[in-house]
Amino acid sequence: MAGFAETAFNGKREAGLNHTEVIMSKKAKILLCVSGLFTLAIGLSNVFVNVFLWKKSGNFITIAQYNLMHYIFIPITFILAGWLSKKKNGIWSLRLGIGFFVIFFVTILLLRENMLGYIYLIGILYGIAAGFYWLAFHTLSFDFTATNNRDTFNGFNGCIVGVCGAIAPLIAAYIIKRNEDITGYTIVFAISLGLFVILILVSLLLRSENYGKKLEFGKLLNSYCKDWEELRKSITAWGMRDVVMLFLITILIFKTTGSEWTLGKLSFFWYLLSALSYALEQKFIKPKSRMFSMYMGAILIFIPVIGLVVEISYTTLLIYIILEGIFIPFFLVPVMSASFNVINSNHEEGLRVEYIINKEIALNLGRAVSTSILILLLMFIKDDKALNYFLLFIGSMQFVALYFLRRVSIWES
Repeated sequence: MAGFAETAFNGKREAGLNHTEVIMSKKAKILLCVSGLFTLAIGLSNVFVNVFLWKKSGNFITIAQYNLMHYIFIPITFILAGWLSKKKNGIWSLRLGIGFFVIFFVTILLLRENMLGYIYLIGILYGIAAGFYWLAFHTLSFDFTATNNRDTFNGFNGCIVGVCGAIAPLIAAYIIKRNEDITGYTIVFAISLGLFVILILVSLLLRSENYGKKLEFGKLLNSYCKDWEELRKSITAWGMRDVVMLFLITILIFKTTGSEWTLGKLSFFWYLLSALSYALEQKFIKPKSRMFSMYMGAILIFIPVIGLVVEISYTTLLIYIILEGIFIPFFLVPVMSASFNVINSNHEEGLRVEYIINKEIALNLGRAVSTSILILLLMFIKDDKALNYFLLFIGSMQFVALYFLRRVSIWES
Protein backbone atom coordinates (compact mmCIF):
# COMPACT_ATOMS: atom_id res chain seq x y z
CA MET A 1 0.00 0.00 0.00
CA ALA A 2 1.51 3.27 -1.09
CA GLY A 3 1.32 6.63 0.60
CA PHE A 4 1.88 5.87 4.29
CA ALA A 5 4.18 8.86 4.76
CA GLU A 6 1.76 11.34 3.20
CA THR A 7 -0.88 10.86 5.91
CA ALA A 8 1.34 12.62 8.42
CA PHE A 9 1.67 15.92 6.59
CA ASN A 10 -1.80 17.27 5.77
CA GLY A 11 -1.21 16.70 2.09
CA LYS A 12 2.40 17.92 1.99
CA ARG A 13 5.04 15.44 0.88
CA GLU A 14 7.85 14.47 3.23
CA ALA A 15 10.53 15.41 0.74
CA GLY A 16 9.37 18.99 0.65
CA LEU A 17 9.53 19.66 4.36
CA ASN A 18 12.30 20.39 6.80
CA HIS A 19 12.17 19.68 10.53
CA THR A 20 10.78 23.08 11.45
CA GLU A 21 7.90 22.91 8.93
CA VAL A 22 6.43 19.57 9.88
CA ILE A 23 2.78 19.65 10.96
CA MET A 24 1.12 16.56 12.37
CA SER A 25 -2.07 15.41 10.67
CA LYS A 26 -5.52 15.43 12.25
CA LYS A 27 -5.30 11.64 12.53
CA ALA A 28 -2.05 11.89 14.48
CA LYS A 29 -3.63 14.44 16.84
CA ILE A 30 -6.66 12.21 17.46
CA LEU A 31 -4.27 9.33 18.15
CA LEU A 32 -2.54 11.52 20.74
CA CYS A 33 -5.97 12.12 22.36
CA VAL A 34 -6.56 8.36 22.42
CA SER A 35 -3.15 7.91 24.04
CA GLY A 36 -3.95 10.51 26.70
CA LEU A 37 -7.33 9.03 27.58
CA PHE A 38 -5.88 5.52 27.62
CA THR A 39 -3.09 6.61 29.97
CA LEU A 40 -5.61 8.30 32.25
CA ALA A 41 -7.80 5.17 32.38
CA ILE A 42 -4.90 2.77 32.93
CA GLY A 43 -3.07 5.18 35.26
CA LEU A 44 -6.06 5.31 37.59
CA SER A 45 -6.09 1.56 38.07
CA ASN A 46 -2.99 -0.25 36.88
CA VAL A 47 -0.74 0.74 39.78
CA PHE A 48 -3.50 -0.04 42.25
CA VAL A 49 -4.35 -3.45 40.78
CA ASN A 50 -0.81 -4.46 41.77
CA VAL A 51 -1.20 -2.80 45.18
CA PHE A 52 -4.59 -4.44 45.73
CA LEU A 53 -3.08 -7.85 44.94
CA TRP A 54 -0.18 -7.11 47.29
CA LYS A 55 -2.54 -6.18 50.12
CA LYS A 56 -4.46 -9.44 49.65
CA SER A 57 -1.43 -11.72 49.17
CA GLY A 58 1.50 -9.98 50.89
CA ASN A 59 4.10 -11.48 48.52
CA PHE A 60 5.93 -10.49 45.35
CA ILE A 61 5.43 -13.90 43.70
CA THR A 62 1.67 -13.30 43.24
CA ILE A 63 2.35 -9.90 41.65
CA ALA A 64 5.02 -11.41 39.41
CA GLN A 65 2.69 -14.24 38.30
CA TYR A 66 -0.03 -11.74 37.41
CA ASN A 67 2.41 -9.67 35.36
CA LEU A 68 4.00 -12.75 33.76
CA MET A 69 0.61 -13.56 32.20
CA HIS A 70 0.74 -10.14 30.53
CA TYR A 71 4.13 -10.80 29.01
CA ILE A 72 3.13 -14.22 27.68
CA PHE A 73 -0.22 -13.22 26.17
CA ILE A 74 0.67 -9.77 24.80
CA PRO A 75 2.90 -11.15 21.98
CA ILE A 76 0.43 -13.99 21.27
CA THR A 77 -2.35 -11.42 20.90
CA PHE A 78 -0.05 -9.20 18.81
CA ILE A 79 0.05 -11.95 16.18
CA LEU A 80 -3.76 -12.23 16.11
CA ALA A 81 -4.10 -8.43 16.10
CA GLY A 82 -1.53 -8.23 13.29
CA TRP A 83 -3.49 -10.71 11.19
CA LEU A 84 -6.65 -8.65 11.73
CA SER A 85 -4.89 -5.35 11.02
CA LYS A 86 -3.42 -6.63 7.76
CA LYS A 87 -6.78 -8.02 6.68
CA LYS A 88 -8.63 -4.83 7.61
CA ASN A 89 -6.69 -1.96 9.28
CA GLY A 90 -5.20 -0.99 12.62
CA ILE A 91 -8.35 0.72 13.91
CA TRP A 92 -10.17 -2.63 14.19
CA SER A 93 -7.46 -3.88 16.55
CA LEU A 94 -7.57 -0.60 18.52
CA ARG A 95 -11.29 -0.99 19.19
CA LEU A 96 -10.92 -4.64 20.14
CA GLY A 97 -8.16 -3.73 22.59
CA ILE A 98 -10.33 -1.09 24.23
CA GLY A 99 -13.23 -3.58 24.31
CA PHE A 100 -11.11 -6.19 26.10
CA PHE A 101 -10.05 -3.57 28.64
CA VAL A 102 -13.76 -3.02 29.32
CA ILE A 103 -14.09 -6.80 29.92
CA PHE A 104 -10.99 -6.73 32.15
CA PHE A 105 -12.39 -4.03 34.42
CA VAL A 106 -15.88 -5.57 34.51
CA THR A 107 -14.22 -8.83 35.63
CA ILE A 108 -12.26 -7.04 38.37
CA LEU A 109 -15.42 -5.30 39.61
CA LEU A 110 -17.25 -8.64 39.74
CA LEU A 111 -14.42 -10.52 41.48
CA ARG A 112 -13.06 -7.79 43.78
CA GLU A 113 -11.94 -9.56 46.99
CA ASN A 114 -11.90 -12.93 45.19
CA MET A 115 -9.30 -11.76 42.67
CA LEU A 116 -6.50 -13.91 44.12
CA GLY A 117 -8.34 -17.06 43.07
CA TYR A 118 -8.41 -15.85 39.46
CA ILE A 119 -4.95 -14.30 39.23
CA TYR A 120 -4.10 -16.04 35.96
CA LEU A 121 -7.45 -15.16 34.35
CA ILE A 122 -7.19 -11.44 35.02
CA GLY A 123 -3.53 -11.45 33.94
CA ILE A 124 -4.49 -13.15 30.66
CA LEU A 125 -7.36 -10.71 30.05
CA TYR A 126 -5.02 -7.77 30.56
CA GLY A 127 -2.46 -9.32 28.21
CA ILE A 128 -5.06 -9.83 25.46
CA ALA A 129 -6.40 -6.28 25.85
CA ALA A 130 -2.90 -4.76 25.84
CA GLY A 131 -1.87 -6.88 22.84
CA PHE A 132 -4.73 -5.64 20.65
CA TYR A 133 -4.35 -2.03 21.82
CA TRP A 134 -0.57 -1.69 21.47
CA LEU A 135 -0.35 -3.41 18.08
CA ALA A 136 -2.91 -0.92 16.84
CA PHE A 137 -1.27 2.08 18.51
CA HIS A 138 2.19 1.27 17.12
CA THR A 139 0.82 0.55 13.64
CA LEU A 140 -1.27 3.72 13.53
CA SER A 141 1.65 5.75 14.95
CA PHE A 142 3.67 4.57 11.96
CA ASP A 143 0.87 5.26 9.47
CA PHE A 144 0.11 8.74 10.80
CA THR A 145 3.75 9.92 11.07
CA ALA A 146 6.93 9.81 8.99
CA THR A 147 10.69 9.95 9.44
CA ASN A 148 11.03 13.71 9.91
CA ASN A 149 8.16 14.24 12.37
CA ARG A 150 8.34 10.97 14.30
CA ASP A 151 10.55 12.34 17.09
CA THR A 152 8.06 15.21 17.49
CA PHE A 153 5.09 12.82 17.69
CA ASN A 154 6.90 10.59 20.19
CA GLY A 155 7.97 13.61 22.23
CA PHE A 156 4.44 15.02 22.40
CA ASN A 157 3.04 11.58 23.13
CA GLY A 158 5.53 11.15 25.96
CA CYS A 159 4.56 14.55 27.35
CA ILE A 160 0.82 13.77 27.20
CA VAL A 161 1.37 10.34 28.73
CA GLY A 162 3.45 11.97 31.46
CA VAL A 163 0.78 14.54 32.37
CA CYS A 164 -2.10 12.03 32.32
CA GLY A 165 0.04 9.46 34.11
CA ALA A 166 0.81 12.05 36.80
CA ILE A 167 -2.79 13.06 37.43
CA ALA A 168 -4.35 9.58 37.35
CA PRO A 169 -2.67 7.83 40.32
CA LEU A 170 -3.01 10.96 42.46
CA ILE A 171 -6.77 11.02 41.82
CA ALA A 172 -7.01 7.27 42.46
CA ALA A 173 -5.03 7.53 45.69
CA TYR A 174 -7.24 10.40 46.90
CA ILE A 175 -10.40 8.38 46.19
CA ILE A 176 -9.01 5.33 48.02
CA LYS A 177 -7.92 7.53 50.94
CA ARG A 178 -11.38 9.12 51.29
CA ASN A 179 -13.31 5.85 51.15
CA GLU A 180 -13.21 2.52 52.90
CA ASP A 181 -10.57 0.23 51.44
CA ILE A 182 -12.64 -1.97 49.10
CA THR A 183 -15.08 0.87 48.29
CA GLY A 184 -12.28 3.17 47.17
CA TYR A 185 -10.76 0.53 44.92
CA THR A 186 -14.21 -0.25 43.47
CA ILE A 187 -14.80 3.42 42.60
CA VAL A 188 -11.36 3.69 40.95
CA PHE A 189 -11.87 0.57 38.84
CA ALA A 190 -15.37 1.78 37.86
CA ILE A 191 -14.02 5.15 36.69
CA SER A 192 -11.43 3.36 34.54
CA LEU A 193 -14.21 1.28 33.04
CA GLY A 194 -16.16 4.45 32.18
CA LEU A 195 -13.12 6.04 30.52
CA PHE A 196 -12.66 2.98 28.31
CA VAL A 197 -16.28 3.28 27.20
CA ILE A 198 -15.53 6.90 26.23
CA LEU A 199 -12.42 5.69 24.39
CA ILE A 200 -14.55 3.41 22.23
CA LEU A 201 -16.54 6.48 21.14
CA VAL A 202 -13.36 8.53 20.44
CA SER A 203 -11.94 5.68 18.37
CA LEU A 204 -14.94 6.04 16.02
CA LEU A 205 -13.44 9.37 14.88
CA LEU A 206 -10.40 7.62 13.40
CA ARG A 207 -10.46 6.47 9.80
CA SER A 208 -7.93 4.40 7.91
CA GLU A 209 -8.06 2.69 4.55
CA ASN A 210 -8.05 -1.09 4.65
CA TYR A 211 -4.61 -2.64 4.16
CA GLY A 212 -6.08 -5.74 2.49
CA LYS A 213 -2.95 -7.86 2.77
CA LYS A 214 -1.98 -11.14 4.41
CA LEU A 215 0.18 -11.36 7.49
CA GLU A 216 3.54 -12.87 6.54
CA PHE A 217 3.76 -15.41 9.39
CA GLY A 218 7.17 -16.62 8.20
CA LYS A 219 8.64 -13.16 8.83
CA LEU A 220 7.49 -12.74 12.44
CA LEU A 221 10.75 -14.10 13.86
CA ASN A 222 13.09 -12.96 11.06
CA SER A 223 15.93 -10.50 11.55
CA TYR A 224 15.07 -8.62 8.31
CA CYS A 225 18.47 -6.89 8.21
CA LYS A 226 21.57 -6.28 10.38
CA ASP A 227 20.19 -3.03 11.82
CA TRP A 228 16.95 -4.74 12.84
CA GLU A 229 18.80 -7.69 14.37
CA GLU A 230 20.83 -5.35 16.58
CA LEU A 231 17.74 -3.32 17.44
CA ARG A 232 15.82 -6.47 18.36
CA LYS A 233 18.61 -7.64 20.69
CA SER A 234 18.61 -4.24 22.38
CA ILE A 235 14.83 -4.35 22.83
CA THR A 236 15.02 -7.78 24.47
CA ALA A 237 17.64 -6.43 26.89
CA TRP A 238 15.52 -3.35 27.60
CA GLY A 239 12.47 -5.59 28.14
CA MET A 240 14.29 -7.25 31.02
CA ARG A 241 14.29 -3.87 32.77
CA ASP A 242 11.18 -2.08 31.50
CA VAL A 243 7.90 -2.63 33.38
CA VAL A 244 9.39 -5.30 35.67
CA MET A 245 11.32 -2.50 37.33
CA LEU A 246 8.20 -0.35 37.41
CA PHE A 247 5.90 -2.82 39.17
CA LEU A 248 8.64 -3.69 41.68
CA ILE A 249 9.21 -0.01 42.51
CA THR A 250 5.46 0.52 42.90
CA ILE A 251 5.14 -2.30 45.43
CA LEU A 252 8.33 -1.26 47.24
CA ILE A 253 6.97 2.27 47.69
CA PHE A 254 3.73 0.93 49.12
CA LYS A 255 5.54 -1.65 51.26
CA THR A 256 7.91 1.04 52.61
CA THR A 257 5.29 3.73 53.29
CA GLY A 258 2.12 1.65 53.81
CA SER A 259 0.13 4.41 52.13
CA GLU A 260 -1.75 4.54 48.81
CA TRP A 261 -1.79 8.33 49.16
CA THR A 262 2.01 8.52 49.35
CA LEU A 263 2.26 6.17 46.37
CA GLY A 264 -0.15 8.41 44.46
CA LYS A 265 1.87 11.54 45.28
CA LEU A 266 5.17 9.94 44.29
CA SER A 267 3.64 8.60 41.06
CA PHE A 268 2.35 12.11 40.31
CA PHE A 269 5.84 13.49 40.88
CA TRP A 270 7.45 10.80 38.69
CA TYR A 271 5.10 11.30 35.73
CA LEU A 272 5.21 15.09 36.00
CA LEU A 273 9.00 15.04 35.78
CA SER A 274 8.75 12.57 32.91
CA ALA A 275 6.28 14.79 31.02
CA LEU A 276 8.56 17.83 31.33
CA SER A 277 11.53 15.74 30.28
CA TYR A 278 9.75 14.38 27.19
CA ALA A 279 8.92 17.96 26.18
CA LEU A 280 12.57 19.01 26.62
CA GLU A 281 13.83 15.94 24.79
CA GLN A 282 11.75 16.51 21.67
CA LYS A 283 12.72 20.22 21.65
CA PHE A 284 16.47 19.91 22.09
CA ILE A 285 17.53 16.42 20.98
CA LYS A 286 17.96 16.35 17.20
CA PRO A 287 18.91 13.36 15.02
CA LYS A 288 22.67 13.95 15.29
CA SER A 289 22.55 13.95 19.10
CA ARG A 290 20.43 10.81 19.56
CA MET A 291 23.39 8.68 20.60
CA PHE A 292 24.50 11.25 23.20
CA SER A 293 20.92 11.35 24.49
CA MET A 294 20.86 7.57 24.97
CA TYR A 295 24.25 7.49 26.74
CA MET A 296 23.18 10.24 29.12
CA GLY A 297 19.85 8.56 29.83
CA ALA A 298 21.39 5.10 30.38
CA ILE A 299 23.96 6.35 32.89
CA LEU A 300 21.67 8.63 34.87
CA ILE A 301 18.87 6.07 35.30
CA PHE A 302 21.43 3.58 36.65
CA ILE A 303 22.81 5.81 39.42
CA PRO A 304 19.73 5.62 41.71
CA VAL A 305 19.60 1.82 41.35
CA ILE A 306 22.90 1.66 43.26
CA GLY A 307 21.17 3.38 46.17
CA LEU A 308 18.43 0.73 46.17
CA VAL A 309 21.05 -2.01 46.36
CA VAL A 310 22.53 -0.42 49.49
CA GLU A 311 19.15 0.17 51.13
CA ILE A 312 15.50 0.22 50.08
CA SER A 313 14.11 3.24 51.91
CA TYR A 314 11.86 6.21 51.27
CA THR A 315 14.93 8.37 50.49
CA THR A 316 16.49 5.96 47.96
CA LEU A 317 13.10 5.37 46.31
CA LEU A 318 12.55 9.15 46.04
CA ILE A 319 15.99 9.63 44.44
CA TYR A 320 15.17 6.80 42.03
CA ILE A 321 11.86 8.42 41.04
CA ILE A 322 13.49 11.82 40.42
CA LEU A 323 16.35 10.58 38.23
CA GLU A 324 14.29 7.94 36.41
CA GLY A 325 11.49 10.41 35.68
CA ILE A 326 13.86 13.03 34.28
CA PHE A 327 16.26 10.89 32.26
CA ILE A 328 14.39 7.85 30.96
CA PRO A 329 12.90 9.83 28.02
CA PHE A 330 16.42 10.67 26.84
CA PHE A 331 17.02 6.95 26.41
CA LEU A 332 13.61 5.87 25.11
CA VAL A 333 12.59 8.49 22.52
CA PRO A 334 15.52 7.83 20.13
CA VAL A 335 14.93 4.07 20.43
CA MET A 336 11.21 4.41 19.63
CA SER A 337 11.98 6.52 16.56
CA ALA A 338 14.82 4.25 15.43
CA SER A 339 12.64 1.18 15.08
CA PHE A 340 10.30 2.93 12.63
CA ASN A 341 13.19 4.59 10.80
CA VAL A 342 14.79 1.20 10.12
CA ILE A 343 11.55 0.18 8.39
CA ASN A 344 11.65 3.37 6.30
CA SER A 345 15.33 2.96 5.41
CA ASN A 346 14.70 -0.57 4.13
CA HIS A 347 11.61 0.56 2.19
CA GLU A 348 9.56 -2.20 3.81
CA GLU A 349 6.56 -0.16 4.92
CA GLY A 350 4.30 -2.97 3.72
CA LEU A 351 5.83 -5.21 6.38
CA ARG A 352 5.48 -2.69 9.20
CA VAL A 353 2.95 -4.86 11.08
CA GLU A 354 5.35 -7.83 10.93
CA TYR A 355 8.18 -5.60 12.16
CA ILE A 356 6.06 -4.35 15.06
CA ILE A 357 5.06 -7.90 16.07
CA ASN A 358 8.70 -8.97 15.75
CA LYS A 359 9.70 -6.12 18.06
CA GLU A 360 6.96 -6.91 20.60
CA ILE A 361 7.98 -10.57 20.76
CA ALA A 362 11.54 -9.45 21.55
CA LEU A 363 10.35 -6.95 24.19
CA ASN A 364 8.07 -9.39 26.00
CA LEU A 365 10.66 -12.16 25.80
CA GLY A 366 12.91 -9.90 27.90
CA ARG A 367 10.05 -9.10 30.30
CA ALA A 368 9.07 -12.76 30.70
CA VAL A 369 12.66 -13.87 31.29
CA SER A 370 13.33 -11.31 34.02
CA THR A 371 9.94 -11.94 35.69
CA SER A 372 10.58 -15.70 35.66
CA ILE A 373 14.02 -15.12 37.20
CA LEU A 374 12.36 -13.00 39.90
CA ILE A 375 9.82 -15.74 40.71
CA LEU A 376 12.53 -18.42 40.94
CA LEU A 377 14.72 -16.09 43.01
CA LEU A 378 11.97 -15.45 45.53
CA MET A 379 11.00 -19.12 45.68
CA PHE A 380 14.46 -20.59 46.25
CA ILE A 381 16.67 -17.86 47.73
CA LYS A 382 15.70 -16.58 51.17
CA ASP A 383 18.43 -13.94 51.53
CA ASP A 384 16.85 -10.60 52.48
CA LYS A 385 19.18 -8.84 50.01
CA ALA A 386 18.15 -11.02 47.05
CA LEU A 387 15.63 -8.46 45.80
CA ASN A 388 18.19 -5.64 46.08
CA TYR A 389 20.65 -7.52 43.87
CA PHE A 390 17.90 -8.40 41.40
CA LEU A 391 17.16 -4.68 41.11
CA LEU A 392 20.85 -4.10 40.33
CA PHE A 393 20.71 -6.81 37.65
CA ILE A 394 17.64 -5.53 35.80
CA GLY A 395 18.48 -1.89 36.57
CA SER A 396 21.66 -2.18 34.50
CA MET A 397 20.14 -3.86 31.44
CA GLN A 398 20.00 -0.56 29.54
CA PHE A 399 23.78 -0.83 29.13
CA VAL A 400 23.36 -4.18 27.38
CA ALA A 401 20.69 -2.57 25.21
CA LEU A 402 23.05 0.35 24.51
CA TYR A 403 25.80 -2.04 23.38
CA PHE A 404 23.56 -3.32 20.59
CA LEU A 405 22.05 0.10 19.81
CA ARG A 406 25.54 1.49 19.07
CA ARG A 407 25.77 -1.00 16.21
CA VAL A 408 22.65 0.32 14.46
CA SER A 409 23.56 2.56 11.53
CA ILE A 410 20.55 4.87 11.18
CA TRP A 411 21.06 7.37 14.01
CA GLU A 412 21.30 10.37 11.69
CA SER A 413 18.22 9.46 9.64
